[in-house]
Amino acid sequence: MSAYGSDALYRMAERYYAHGQTDAAIDALLRLLGEDADHADAHAFLALCLIKRKRLHAAALEAQRALELEPESAFAHLASASAAIAQRRFAAAEAHLQAARERAPESAAVADAFARLYRAWGRDAQALEHARRACELDPDDPDYPALLAWLELRRGDRARAEELAREVLRAHPEHIDALCVLGHCELARGRADRAREHAAWALQIDPGDADALTLLAAVKARQSWLLGLWWRFQSFLSGGTRTRMVVLLLAMFLLYRVALIALPQQGLAQWVGPLSYAWLLFCAYTWIAPSLFWRSVKKELAQVRLRPDF
Repeated sequence: MSAYGSDALYRMAERYYAHGQTDAAIDALLRLLGEDADHADAHAFLALCLIKRKRLHAAALEAQRALELEPESAFAHLASASAAIAQRRFAAAEAHLQAARERAPESAAVADAFARLYRAWGRDAQALEHARRACELDPDDPDYPALLAWLELRRGDRARAEELAREVLRAHPEHIDALCVLGHCELARGRADRAREHAAWALQIDPGDADALTLLAAVKARQSWLLGLWWRFQSFLSGGTRTRMVVLLLAMFLLYRVALIALPQQGLAQWVGPLSYAWLLFCAYTWIAPSLFWRSVKKELAQVRLRPDF
């Protein structure tokens, strides 16, 4: 393949990726790599696409291959960091980003990646600092103010988050992150129908986007208190690390067992039966509610009309 052909396929993949057509971008990159297996940037870019499709092991392998081909490439380190963030290997991601920053100290993409790392890590103050830095370095890229909007929403400044999201959407009406931020702002105001419209719009652009699906799920949770209770409980449990979730579940069970022992000792044996039934109902609810909840979400998704190019 000629250099022009490689460049054309790479630019084609970039266009597909920018428009949310991740599978088409992957196809273009695979065609490129079929002719030029040592194209380091294509391996790194493919890793980013595979992360979008939740193929995390394959993404890590592609990022590793990019680093093997070009150890001094900031883009390869950036792809490796993104794969590590997706796998929640935050320390490894931070090391790759520090290496990328050494090679490209004024890169807005690296500052943005630091912001995404610290957001996932729960270090919001650092995430906000790097998101603002990315916006300063490249004010024309809509992804950076959209991430800043997420972080402003997360810290409770809904007005600033909405302002940033609307600013992005004025220039890029199909920006999924900005649509989702605006949807959450509408939901916080109690406008579930308008939030659903934003979620449907985002899903029309990319049916597999995790943030858009989360927004739609949040809308369903607001509309049904019974299923919404499970959604909030699940969100609370999964809001941290897997270890935290296991500790919380074990603590709940231990509290239940301690209560069963303590109640008779305190002369409250009559509450043992109701407590046992309440625990059984809770277990049954957490078993049944997820399937009902996601069945409801799938019904909503069935009403979303996809664009012809999907």
